[in-house]
Amino acid sequence: MMTKEEAIAIILAHGVAGRRASEVPLSDARGRALAADVSAGSDFPPFDKSTMDGYAVAALDVASPTILPVSGRIVAGMEGAPLQRGTAAKIMTGAPLPPGADAVLPVEDTAMMHGGSHVELRRAVKPWQNVARRGEDFRKGDVVVARGTIMDAPVLALLAMLGRDPVPSFTAPRVCVVPTGDELVPPGDAIVQPGAIYESNGTLLESQLLEVVPSLRVTRVGIARDNRASLNAFFDVGLDHDVLVLSGGVSMGDLDLVGVLLKERGLRVAIEKVSIKPGKPFLFGDVVRTDGHVCTVFGLPGNPVSSCVTMELFVRPWLLARLGSLAPLGATISARLRVDRAIKAIPRTQHVPATLRVGADGATVSPVRWNGSGDLRGLAQANALAVLPMGTVGQDGDVVDVIMLPRRVPLPNLDS
Repeated sequence: MMTKEEAIAIILAHGVAGRRASEVPLSDARGRALAADVSAGSDFPPFDKSTMDGYAVAALDVASPTILPVSGRIVAGMEGAPLQRGTAAKIMTGAPLPPGADAVLPVEDTAMMHGGSHVELRRAVKPWQNVARRGEDFRKGDVVVARGTIMDAPVLALLAMLGRDPVPSFTAPRVCVVPTGDELVPPGDAIVQPGAIYESNGTLLESQLLEVVPSLRVTRVGIARDNRASLNAFFDVGLDHDVLVLSGGVSMGDLDLVGVLLKERGLRVAIEKVSIKPGKPFLFGDVVRTDGHVCTVFGLPGNPVSSCVTMELFVRPWLLARLGSLAPLGATISARLRVDRAIKAIPRTQHVPATLRVGADGATVSPVRWNGSGDLRGLAQANALAVLPMGTVGQDGDVVDVIMLPRRVPLPNLDS
């Protein structure tokens, strides 16, 4: 059986190989990575500008408190006339410093006199005080945002400030999510058959994908049933996408037909099982149609926690690698394990839903009360996964790796 590390190496290499670059509108770029360096087309700031509301002066004229005539007013978006020595110009934050001025005294250190024709400057000012110098942030030609940078809110704003729209980005794949199972009922419908449960994996997986790339095109086409006709009908739709993410039907049961039917359609299997808990049944590969279209397939376990964990461990890194991220594996930190009793060792790498806290004594991680891979309520308490390598006992005080989940605030404790 393949280890987690072996599986991740295969998945990341596959994601990198599938990258395609294009120009993407800023409004669709959040969560994606830049496909090329972005350089400055001009200095920034593009001119010396005031960082305060106040009065622009020549510092030599205000070596000590003084009174000067006011020569004019300058607001953001306008260029002021050259400042004559021995005068001051009222200036607003962000406005260009007029030629002849080299400092700004804040308005709170001044007082208007003679109906505003003069100003009392109540303290001395030094050259370039309260002034943002031209080019101090970056110079024309500087690489401001590097290839591979994930475009979050500050980066998108920076690109907008550079005047870039659209931006060079790696093309996001079209994804189809299909939960499978005879027992599943859509939320909102009435449960009438014994043994039925509401379907939650579609919502879970779509939400996890959109956490990576909010503009990702994710299609959900319903629930596939555990029979050839239903599964093949859903495959007809799903395999027309760039990525098909399935949950359920990939284990060893009599009705686990997903892998069987996909192989009949030519699935090139790269991964079929991974030595982890939860999430051992895991299918990954490509289906290449006769017209050359390639669909990447992820077959995730049907239990919700297993689906969630395999999405975090495998699908998210693949997607980030496909989108050009330089750090597709996300954030892992070390923390001290806090348990009342030891977590027993098993011959698989364990990923235990847990609560990560950082305090004066450093980071600690405590497993939530969790009843196994079907317990979404337990998972909803967690903001992290504590990782125990295969064959490792988890003792109180051990230092373990922790994978942080996107949601940071856990739900109230089950016992509260």
